Amino acid sequence: MRVSYLFGGQVTLDDAVVDDYYRRSPSIRNAYAEAASCAGLAVEDFRSTTAVRGPEFGHSLSALRHAALTLGLAEELRDRGIEPDAVGGLSLGALIGACVAGAVEREELFAMLFARRLVPPLPEDAPAQGMVLVSAPIDHDPEDYYGDRPGIYLAVDTGPIDQDSRSFVLSGYRAALQELISSVPEGTHMFLLDGYKGAFHSPLQRYAADFMASFVATMTFHDPKIPICSPIARNVLTTAAQVEEFVTGHNLLPARYEPLIDEMYVLGIRSGLVVGAGLPAPAVSPFPVELFTEPADLDRLPEVLPLALGRR
Repeated sequence: MRVSYLFGGQVTLDDAVVDDYYRRSPSIRNAYAEAASCAGLAVEDFRSTTAVRGPEFGHSLSALRHAALTLGLAEELRDRGIEPDAVGGLSLGALIGACVAGAVEREELFAMLFARRLVPPLPEDAPAQGMVLVSAPIDHDPEDYYGDRPGIYLAVDTGPIDQDSRSFVLSGYRAALQELISSVPEGTHMFLLDGYKGAFHSPLQRYAADFMASFVATMTFHDPKIPICSPIARNVLTTAAQVEEFVTGHNLLPARYEPLIDEMYVLGIRSGLVVGAGLPAPAVSPFPVELFTEPADLDRLPEVLPLALGRR
């Protein structure tokens, strides 16, 4: 039975959850120590969401914490004899997947995530950007919410979340997003994500991608040891050049969950394991997907893994 790992986009981790993981897993402790060193922080300060804050860090510390925890979990699974046959993820999760596949060195991924704090802010007179989380009826096409609205783009499409609803994130100019929210159709719920000041996964991030391109050019990329399923196009990354192109430009394009899952099925994947935070199990999938997202899951691996491997 072939199994895949699925990784979610960036979320803010709860300190208590991190502490529980940290206590249970030597691999997570090692990953946190490495990431903290990259940021020039003591591990205890790095682990806390309140000890070190400030606009000079932007989202970089949150991304580092998330990546360190998830990569530590993947290493913990490897140490227990479990390795994936393919990987994929959304946004930050796609970069984590590239690292698990051996295409990106862990220390270089950490360095790149921390370097994002150096992206200069937009000029004060530039239109404000933002992101909106949308929960809509399952028969609604996300394009209906942005297709004819200038300055709004699909950022992330997580697809159906249950039998009745689908979820997606829109990016764009804040004024355009607020106008959209004011005219929300019946049965749809929209929430402005106040923690995000940029229109991630949209062409509006061109300035940030251009700034980071020089850093990405210094990184060493390898041919993946296992297939990396792309969330921005239904294809598989199999060469170092493809991975470098993806890392350079992925934040300019929407990330979609359903095509990623479908491509895994084409590859022969018949079960999946969501590793770490930031991604639900798909409501519709051609193969079973189990969650490995809570500290207690480390203690119930004998129960979780047979489910993930399809042995129900």
